[in-house]
Amino acid sequence: MPTPLHHRARLIARASAPFSEFLGSFRANDLIHWLDGELGNHSALGHFIPHGRIRSRAIPARNILHIVSGNTPHGGMQSLLNGLILGAYNFVKTPSGGLPELEAYVDALPTELKSLVTLSPTIPDSWWARADAVIATGSDASMAEIQKKIQPGQKFITHGHKLSIGIIAEPAGKSLRELAQLAVNDICRYNQHGCLSSQAIYVKSSDQLSVREFANQLADVMAEYEIQNPRGEIDISSAGAISNARETYRFLAANCPDADIWQSADDTSWTVIYEQSPVLKASPLNRFIYVRPLPDDLSQLGPELRYLSTAAVHPFTAEVAESFSHLPASRLCALGESQNPTLFWHHDGYASIAELVSWQDIDLPM
Repeated sequence: MPTPLHHRARLIARASAPFSEFLGSFRANDLIHWLDGELGNHSALGHFIPHGRIRSRAIPARNILHIVSGNTPHGGMQSLLNGLILGAYNFVKTPSGGLPELEAYVDALPTELKSLVTLSPTIPDSWWARADAVIATGSDASMAEIQKKIQPGQKFITHGHKLSIGIIAEPAGKSLRELAQLAVNDICRYNQHGCLSSQAIYVKSSDQLSVREFANQLADVMAEYEIQNPRGEIDISSAGAISNARETYRFLAANCPDADIWQSADDTSWTVIYEQSPVLKASPLNRFIYVRPLPDDLSQLGPELRYLSTAAVHPFTAEVAESFSHLPASRLCALGESQNPTLFWHHDGYASIAELVSWQDIDLPM
């Protein structure tokens, strides 16, 4: 006879399979192993188990308020999955413009799970009052406003402003074109609106690898990618930000050998900027990417480094990854895989499930 947890895991795995683009591919056993990793033992959910000299059980949040960003669908879907595996009731505040992928996911849930979810573009006062935990994604300003509504005893898990980068330490048998094809996957998916989207690619200059030549090759690949995967229309403000940034770099490129620009001819669909300065800057987004030399001292990337989410590295070996582990990124992955975190990742360094439980102990006499 399956336990309620194992039964939920099977239902979630089955319902999530068509949405692997956003949630990744996993089976029911993967969910159980994930809980083992986060809690030490999945049986702690609802049962007292040995924990050193005591016995403990994990008590999941009963009601979770998810405040979902409209930037990408996968963040909201993964947040909801966390609540579902715990058996919590999930209040989901959707973006004002809707989030079709999340809505389709909820529609696809079996009745037993769908009954644990309510979607709304607004947050009723009752949601704030009932929530044991609030998970919010958005700008830092939005996080500050939400913080004002958090009551004592409510857990508040924030996913504020973040950005990601790519790092190419050496070619490792790859051509410039192959490296550019890997990088474009990290840049263009979701048009850079997700925290996992690369906004700059750092390249270690060598006899085998020229930073400017890589930027030139990346521009060719970006142009090809646009033909097969058009970016789509953007609002006037976003297009204006790209145009203004392009003007700045056209001027620099015309007057300084330390900058160059490649761009789509008739619109703002894609832009590649080469700049000798290593300082990390936030991109105007919508497929606007900086290519910069990788300095020996990574502190030269500057203050924006504190917002680093993911560093997508090539070549990706344990040794190379560890050599960049002093970066404040909560995740290191292979170049080309920035947008594909596994079920087991710690979003912004949080233990996704462990943050949503409290513990009750039976302190046995010695």
